[in-house]
Amino acid sequence: MLVDADDGFTDWIDITNELAAGAKQLKVGELLKPDSLTLFDAMVAVQVMDPRLDMGMLTAEDKAEIALWDFNKRLTLTDTLWIIDRMFSCEMTLHNSAALLQTIYTCNYFTVDENMIPRAAIGNKTEEACENPARDLVLYPLLIAVGACCARVWREYQNDNLYPDEDVHSGVLVPRFFTEYSLRDVHRLLEGAREYLQEVIAGEEDAETQKRAAGVLVEQIEIRDGWLRVLEDLSAETLAEDPGALRRGMERLRSLAALHKRYVEGSGREAAESALATPVRGVFDSKCMRKYPTLSPVRPRELLTRDEAHAAFARMLGDTAQVDELLGIESVERMIHFFLRFSRRSPTPVPFVRSLVMSAFATNGRVQLAQQSAAGLVRRAVSELGGSYVWATLETARGAAGIDARERADAFCTEAAGLLVCWLKSLCQNPPRQRRIALKSIGGWDALQADGEQLDMAVFALANPQQPPEAAADPETNVFALSSWAYHMKLLAMETALLAGVRLEVYLDYEFAQVFCYAAQVFDAHQAHMERVARVAALQPSSRQSPQMQMQMLPWTARAVGSDECLAQIERWHVLAGAQKDLATALWLVSHVSGRLGVFRAPWEQRTTRLALEISRQQQQSSRDMLGAQRARFTLRFRAFAQLGSPAPPSFAGWLATSAQLDSHALGDLLLHAGNVAGEAKALLERSRRAAASGPAHALDEWDACFRPLYFVVLANAVALTKLRKRAPALTQMPQPLRISGDQALRYRSQAVEAALARQTGTEGGDHSNGSSQGNGSNQQSQPRTKSERRRRKGTGRQDQTNAPAAAAAGVAQRWLDDAARLTKSEVKIAWSCTPSKHPDWPVFSFQ
Repeated sequence: MLVDADDGFTDWIDITNELAAGAKQLKVGELLKPDSLTLFDAMVAVQVMDPRLDMGMLTAEDKAEIALWDFNKRLTLTDTLWIIDRMFSCEMTLHNSAALLQTIYTCNYFTVDENMIPRAAIGNKTEEACENPARDLVLYPLLIAVGACCARVWREYQNDNLYPDEDVHSGVLVPRFFTEYSLRDVHRLLEGAREYLQEVIAGEEDAETQKRAAGVLVEQIEIRDGWLRVLEDLSAETLAEDPGALRRGMERLRSLAALHKRYVEGSGREAAESALATPVRGVFDSKCMRKYPTLSPVRPRELLTRDEAHAAFARMLGDTAQVDELLGIESVERMIHFFLRFSRRSPTPVPFVRSLVMSAFATNGRVQLAQQSAAGLVRRAVSELGGSYVWATLETARGAAGIDARERADAFCTEAAGLLVCWLKSLCQNPPRQRRIALKSIGGWDALQADGEQLDMAVFALANPQQPPEAAADPETNVFALSSWAYHMKLLAMETALLAGVRLEVYLDYEFAQVFCYAAQVFDAHQAHMERVARVAALQPSSRQSPQMQMQMLPWTARAVGSDECLAQIERWHVLAGAQKDLATALWLVSHVSGRLGVFRAPWEQRTTRLALEISRQQQQSSRDMLGAQRARFTLRFRAFAQLGSPAPPSFAGWLATSAQLDSHALGDLLLHAGNVAGEAKALLERSRRAAASGPAHALDEWDACFRPLYFVVLANAVALTKLRKRAPALTQMPQPLRISGDQALRYRSQAVEAALARQTGTEGGDHSNGSSQGNGSNQQSQPRTKSERRRRKGTGRQDQTNAPAAAAAGVAQRWLDDAARLTKSEVKIAWSCTPSKHPDWPVFSFQ
């Protein structure tokens, strides 16, 4: 086993006896693993160790628990309350990508042999039929309602919006008794349960605890009934017959959220604090997998606790309300903002909500937005960004040139529609899938941009036959509406892919400088593009304010987007790109400083064990080998962007040249510049907010929706850099050894480590390639007795003198290493972290 040694290295120790003693203390089914266990370790493990194979294995405790199960046990209301609370936890765990066999199917009342279910007694309050009222009048109506809710959620999954192996377990919804009941029957059973519980509360025979449990169950029935009605209104079948049901469902959703909040803060909390519910042993069978041998086993999942389940349900209700926001969208650009915000919600919405939003956007009959064809959506988007003159010109164009341009425009819209719908729907997927689809779509947008440029020049020639041919290629006279929009969409996809890698921790620490450098380049291109679009659009008032534009209505609202609205949208994108460019630049500088201080280190620089140092010395790894490893990682990281027309990532040689330029500056100067750049981003966003506050009433709400998460990250980083100058003057007034370049810093670290190795092996100096082993051998000889021995000893002394520069270099390197360690460990500790609750894609660094 590797352990930390006193000399700063690591060493191996024998833990055979400790391992044997620890193994004797493990019980059947327990596993010991280190935190360092990786995916590679799991993949090469023996398959028999897969935990899924233990899902049906019964331990002695499991058998004892199963033996306590009694279907005919007469339940009290406190027993029923505990079962329903546990069932609610199972349901919420199911909605968080768990399997049925891990959640609701673990309830024995739910999966008991259907011949044992007293169907005649369920909901029947006559004394002859109802021998177990808490079970037949309360528990089973609620269980049937739970099954009806889960069945409607499962039906939404059948729209194929999600990837089963990633978001939803690929098993099947096994038919159960609850499928026999219609929605009307379920609501009737819930109403009967509510009436029975009201009678218990009003009666005098039952104990006070049973009355309190009855009151809590009444509130749970109201919540269950409301949730079932919401799911009914949002189902595809209901909306196909009654599109207005969506509005009704959103109103019920708001009422349900308020009702659930009152329950959690009121009677629900009191019941939990007073332990009102009575646990019933044997009701839940966690090893129910053995009952379904034909189904594929699933990995174990921990059930959510009661508080976690209610918190998850509250988030689920809030995320479902996003569909209502989608209904109020007034432009395509705002719709893009909506999907980008939705993709960054944290925690990630549950699969049901994400599928519902995708269906609301792209399924016929869901909302009026889907009544417009996807190609029409592209036409609307191009009109908002570049004006409607393109479509007006194509409609009035005559002759062969006009027909050809219209056909090419239709092909452009058809191809762009597929990319647009696929990308927007991907923003409702899980974060890894978002990144993969964004990377995949970049090439399509790049090709579409090239086709759009040729079509834009043809449209310009049709609209301005008197202009010379070269005017069509001038970006200052031709707005390039089609290609500009395609370029805008390509940049958005690139930004999504780059930042999603930060959220998913795809990049190694040392790659932050590369990623943020390229991200700053992409955002800079996006900002410049928005500046050109706004400049050219402002020079064409006739096209922006044409009757065709004023009459062209959005497909899902009754409001037209005029010139001022379009220019406001362009300005929002301009501010967003500019602020993110400055933020990426500041993070690039800070990550470069972190690399030079040794906080961020590449894998090939992390030579800290004796074994690695010995191998490195024996192989004599050259700087050329190290550059080869860096080049391979760099090429892999930017492979998807390398084939783009613009903005293409820098070459590896260009990256090295850029890093060399930064290496020529002192670390304190780089941090000072990073603080200034972060301050510029903060000032830009604050100016934008002041302008929004002085504008229309809805402008400030739009600013909050678009910029508030980014403003939090910019503010946090700007404040961190400001505090650094006050709290850690050592970084701005560094010792001279720390003002070296990055290459020297790497060489100093290598020399210091090699010197440490030399001291351990008895070698003088730190240079192992110039005969140091011979010097080591001379030190082991006895004192010279003869002249020849003295001459040999004198020669060895001259050789020791030749090693003096290497020893001096090692001493300087060690002093540099000590200064860097003092700054990064004692005076300044650089920490990086993302804040998912604010903005999951941008990190916030701190100096502690």
